Parts: sequence; structure tokens; C-alpha cells
Amino acid sequence: MGTYSMRNGLYSGVDRARHARGTMMMLCVALVVVSGLAKAEGDVDADAINARLYEALAPPSGSGRIDTVSGQMYLSKDNIDASVISEALSALRALESGDATAVAIQRTPRINFEIHFPKNTARLTDESRSSLDELAAALKGEDYGSMRFVLGGHTDQDGDEAVNQPLSEARAQTARDYLVEEHGLDESRLVARGFGASEPLREVEENPQDKLYNRRVDLRPLR
Repeated sequence: MGTYSMRNGLYSGVDRARHARGTMMMLCVALVVVSGLAKAEGDVDADAINARLYEALAPPSGSGRIDTVSGQMYLSKDNIDASVISEALSALRALESGDATAVAIQRTPRINFEIHFPKNTARLTDESRSSLDELAAALKGEDYGSMRFVLGGHTDQDGDEAVNQPLSEARAQTARDYLVEEHGLDESRLVARGFGASEPLREVEENPQDKLYNRRVDLRPLR
């Protein structure tokens, strides 16, 4: 039987699977609506469309624990657990299988994670290991066992790209190695890539929070 955790407000077992499938159905409906909007209006604001896309992630159909930043799914460190990641994976799969117009507007659908490394290193902290443990648990779910992903590393816009690019590559590789070696994930399912500061969530870093959003790890379907 499925259970419901009062502490986390999360479903597990059978209820979790049903909840994820319900979220996916709601998101598919939203995809139809917003892709029609894009075709009807031509040039539209991508963030406005993405906001409509992710209405399905808000209560009552979703947990409300998945944020959107610049139209992309974003999980803060407090929301990185297997149930929430499963919900995000369900939405990601719906986006991948949805209308091409909406997917194009998404600029490659992905899940962004607040996973930190000590400054100028690719060393995992206890906190980042815990986050990756939750990611591994979600990726082992029967609904996602056949999906393959790019695990991307990103930096903020401080410093030189000659430093940021290899640093982001090393961080992505470290995260991938941990998932494969510590959790037994099939190495063919994960490809590590570094993007330096080339794909910011926040184009202009006006404050420390913007930099925090840009320093991240993301997960995107391998095409």
C-alpha cells in the first residue's frame, strides 16, 4: 500500500506512482494549451508560457515544491528528495513527449539542482552527497529506468572561462562517478558535461541569489 508522510507532505509507494502519473497528465494538457497559444500568437514571452506549463506542478495536482527559475524547473537543497525528483522527472518526460513548439520554447527541458561544491574544487560535501543519494533513488524508479540523461555542471559568471569551463566539467564528472560507483546506476545512462557560465539561469547576476541559481547541476534527457 502507498503511504503519506505528514512530516514531508509526500506520497510514497503506489500513491507516489499515481501522483506522478497524475502530474504528467495535467502537464500534457497544459502543453496542448500553451503550444496552441504559441502558434496563435507567434512571438510570445517564453517565461509566460513556461509559467502556464508548470501550473500543473502547483497544488492540488502537484506538491508545490518544484520552483521555476527563468522557465526551468529548479529544486533548492531543501526540496531535493526522491519523491519531488520523481515528480520533476514525470514533468520532464511529459515535456519531452509533448508538442515540439512547447519543447523548443523550453530551451531543452531540464531539472536544475542546488548542489554545491567547495569553492574552486570538484569535491563532494556531505550535503551534496545526500542530494545525489536522493537523485539516485529517483533514477532507479521503475518509471524512469530506461531514460538516459546528460548531467551538466554550471558555474556563475565570476572568474575566467578558462577556469570555469574545466571546473564545471570536473564537477559534473564527480557527480556522475558518485551515482555510478556508489549507487550502481548503469554508466551508459549518464553522460557528464560541463557548461561553464555559458547557460545561466539568470542572464544578469544582480545579487547573490542570482549567482546561486547559476551555480548548479542539471539533468536533461540525452537526445
